[in-house]
Order: sequence, then structure tokens, then C-alpha cells
Amino acid sequence: MLRITLLSGEELTSLPLTELSDVKSLKQRLHQQHGLPPRFRQRLLHEGNALDDAVKLDSAMDLQVLIVSFSEVSEDQQYELIEAASDGRVAEVEALLQLPMDPDAADPEGLTPLMLAAHSGHKDVVKLLLEAALRRIDARSIDRNGNKDKERAIIINDSKAPFPKIAVKTPREELTSLPLTELKGLKQRLHQQHGLPPRFRQRLLYEGNALDVDALVQLPIDPDAAADDEGITLLMRASENGHLDVAHLLLEADAEKDVRDNDGCTALMSAACGGSAPVVQLLLDGQHSTDGCSMSRSCCSCAAAVGRRR
Repeated sequence: MLRITLLSGEELTSLPLTELSDVKSLKQRLHQQHGLPPRFRQRLLHEGNALDDAVKLDSAMDLQVLIVSFSEVSEDQQYELIEAASDGRVAEVEALLQLPMDPDAADPEGLTPLMLAAHSGHKDVVKLLLEAALRRIDARSIDRNGNKDKERAIIINDSKAPFPKIAVKTPREELTSLPLTELKGLKQRLHQQHGLPPRFRQRLLYEGNALDVDALVQLPIDPDAAADDEGITLLMRASENGHLDVAHLLLEADAEKDVRDNDGCTALMSAACGGSAPVVQLLLDGQHSTDGCSMSRSCCSCAAAVGRRR
């Protein structure tokens, strides 16, 4: 058995060796089932030494897990990640993410490594960057009766960004921003550090429903969350450039086919305008038959928009 504890000594879980192959698979399991950050921000320690992701887990041992923050990186390192993702250099992207480095580092035009990898059709890099990402949770603190001393509700909304934070806001200003791994005792923290009433008078709401804090870490990654300011999603970028394998990967991750960008274009229109029959067929699979004339008119109307971003 593998016994995993936090640095505080609190036991996180115990797992049979037969269910795991190496340190990488263990980190992924801790992320998926126990709410820890993606593996790039985990360090597994054995007798005080950090284990590499490739280390095989073939004997019983006690491990400690350490969560590390994103490193302070130089501007040059940020560009290294952007260029490595754009060029499809998988090993280099992996090494930079292991620093760990924020996968949301954008270029001067606001394009992230994930956007550039999808645009260039680098499936393995897209998979890595999706693994490094989490949905950001946006939350607002409201007063039911408009008074600060009354019962508060914290409204949790999807802010369409795939990174591991919870932003707690008043109607006009942000109170705090927290990694999802630090949500234990969130109500007490908001009370003690930000002046909200005691936890008994706070309510966490997600889409109108009361929500337990523990459920926040189970919210799925949203591949549509990486849309840029023009509303262009990862699926649109891959479809426009005819990258069938990347489009398939994003659809498996539940990317929405029918999302429209600011010009009204969908991924299907982008694929049609780009002349990629295989991607068009992929996006049409499982849908009702499309009106060819209507599709043609829609495609023509967004062709100029697609051309502008090439």
C-alpha cells in the first residue's frame, strides 16, 4: 500500500500498488479524486526527497505531498513556454510546466500557449496544457437585503477561464482570490480576514443552488473557457486550420460545437471556410442534417472574419 499524507501529518489517502504505475499516475489520481492541483504543482516526498514523475511505484512506502505555488519566472521564460507550445516541443513544455509555471502566460496579443498549440495542431501539447489547467471559479458576495450586516450569500459563477482560482467579490469589487486547494475553511476565512458574518450566516450558491465547498474542486475543466477577447475558442482555432486530431481531443473534453465568436462564427463554419472536409464531417457527426444553402451563407458571412485572424 501507498500511504499519502500532507506535510501536517494528516492522512490524505491510502492506495494499493496495483492501481498505480508511477509517480505521474499517482499525482494525476490525487488531482482527479482528492482535489489537489494538477501534477505540475505537486511534489511527492519520500524520506525528504522529491520523486520524479517517472519513478515506478513497486513497493509499499509512505509519501508526503507538498503543493507548490507558481514560480516567479522571467519574461524570457514566459516567451519560451509560448514558443515551445506554438512549435509543438512537448518535452520543453513539460519541463517549463514542472517549474511550475503558470500555463496562462500570454503573449502581447493576449494569446496563451494553449490557444497557440490548438491553432498549430499540436495535440500532445494541447493535452499537456489542458492537464495543467483548472476552471477558474468567479464568486460574488451579495447581501440579501442590501445591508452589510445581514445574511450573505456567495454566488459562484463560471468566469470562463480554466485556472485554479476562486475569486470572491462584492457586487463592485473583489474581496480575495484563492486557489481551489485552499478552500477548506473558506467561510471561516472570509469571516476572519474579510469581515463577512460568521459562517453560519453565509451561503455558497452555484447556479442558484446551495453548494458545499468540497464540491468546488469537482467542477470539470471547460475547454471553451480559453476563448480569447474575440470569443474564439480552442475548437474554432483547431477547426479553422484543419487539425482533426486536436478537434477530436477537444470534443472528447466536451468542447461545445455551437458556441459562436463575436463575429457569429462557429467551429463548423471555421472548418468549412478553411476547407477542411474531415473536420467538417467530425463536427457534423451526430447532428441533424444541415441546410446546405444556409450553411453556405453563414460560411460566407464569417469568411472575412476567419481571414482576418490568419
